[in-house]
Amino acid sequence: MKKLFSAIAIVTMASSPVFGAMDHDHSSSYSMHAAKKEDMSHKMETLEAKVGGYDVSLDIMTHKDYQKMMKAMKMTFMNPTSGTSHHIAATVRKDGNKIENAVLNLKVAGPDGVEETKAMPYNQDMMFQHTGHFGMSKKGKYQLTVSFKVGNESHQGVVHYEVK
Repeated sequence: MKKLFSAIAIVTMASSPVFGAMDHDHSSSYSMHAAKKEDMSHKMETLEAKVGGYDVSLDIMTHKDYQKMMKAMKMTFMNPTSGTSHHIAATVRKDGNKIENAVLNLKVAGPDGVEETKAMPYNQDMMFQHTGHFGMSKKGKYQLTVSFKVGNESHQGVVHYEVK
């Protein structure tokens, strides 16, 4: 499964612009051998950015879609913390290789000006990504600021996400 996810991520990264957003409706085009096609009916949006020579991608989905996906793949899911509405998984790559030792924080600024910053630990049990849960229940445009450190290098990038 790790190879399948890596292959999908590499193809996605190679075919996207510097800043990009993609909607994924896995109900019709995506299938994993551990899940029935009809069980994979979740939506996920991927935001991507080039940050200081690194490729950063953020997979964003509601808790409902996240739990559906994890159940379909027969994996244990993280229980969302109170007041959160979305699951976000981040991946940092350089030259196509996943950077597992990055220390990553994500700040989410909502349309109402409320900000939430969290450390996103690297989670080997969750498809080898940095993961966290954030409160994004209000409709409107959110600014997501990704800050990460690899060795002595610090980097920061911004992407936008809209809750409709």
